[in-house]
Amino acid sequence: MKKVILILICLGVVSCNKRQTNKELVFTVNAVRETTPVVTADDAADDACIWIHPENTDASLIIGTNKKEGLCVYNLNGDLLHSYPVGKVNNVDIRANFSYQGNNISVVTASNRTNNTISIHKVNTDTTLENIALEPLTSKLQEVYGLCMYQNKNNTYVFVSGKNGDVEKWKLIAKENGVVGELITTISLGTQVEGMVADDELQAIYIAEEDVALWKYDSENFEQDKRVLIAKTTDVNMRDDFEGVTLYKQENNTGYVILSSQGNNSYAVFDRVTNKYLKSFKIEDGATIDGTYDTDGIDVTSVSFTGFSKGFFIAQDGDNSKGNIKSNQNFKLVDFNDILKGLE
Repeated sequence: MKKVILILICLGVVSCNKRQTNKELVFTVNAVRETTPVVTADDAADDACIWIHPENTDASLIIGTNKKEGLCVYNLNGDLLHSYPVGKVNNVDIRANFSYQGNNISVVTASNRTNNTISIHKVNTDTTLENIALEPLTSKLQEVYGLCMYQNKNNTYVFVSGKNGDVEKWKLIAKENGVVGELITTISLGTQVEGMVADDELQAIYIAEEDVALWKYDSENFEQDKRVLIAKTTDVNMRDDFEGVTLYKQENNTGYVILSSQGNNSYAVFDRVTNKYLKSFKIEDGATIDGTYDTDGIDVTSVSFTGFSKGFFIAQDGDNSKGNIKSNQNFKLVDFNDILKGLE
């Protein structure tokens, strides 16, 4: 009898696994560029954001985190330009048009676990970063972890999460000699949260509760009990952990929400407006650049560059191995044209 029960359980598990995977909705792409590996070994690279140069898009930058050391600045070819040992920064995000000292600047924030703060930098046109925090912006969370930014017509905000599932919303305030922050509110999802992205135009924030689901909240009226379920970790082609989340913007507020489904090394794509699940893609080994494995942070842009007419997608690679040769972690770039073809 025990054998029969065991067999039935096994068959049920297999059946469930089959129901959870739809290969017709999964396509593959290859990375066309990659960044210089981070200088520290093991689990070090984590998240990235993209700075768009206001005059020459090809001079734009990739700003990544080395969560054992600090911030890394790369050009679009993936070459390392600068390193900033500012602490154990985990997640990073950026917003342009932040009014500071009479100018509109691009402000970069990062969750800094060295001192449990939010680091604040401005991007200079000479590709350098400059610390503009007037005083340490210290979180009340036990340990800062995930982070994203949100901007409306009047203000710029930072959402920062903790490993216990709490999420804080901060407003950035420009003073004469630096930037300070005001804690607006705190909510709790209950379990570990890292990946987040805010949709400025549609006033939404997507939060990945790693072992549970991807949720959508109102970024203006950020309240604990007001949320929409987008996807569960048990849905078709999904598997925990849910990690990075990013937003591909198109005309008329259309586009895609993209989620790193780390448990099956794939990236789930949802319609930006309806939030309907569309397809998933994987980054496989190419002729010269390996694929991605165990991805944490992701980012994307729809801005046109030389070689990327529809923008590009960037993903942290938790493995970075070519055959038997293993390097430190880095970030992989995918031409978004290839993703659009897969979605068609």
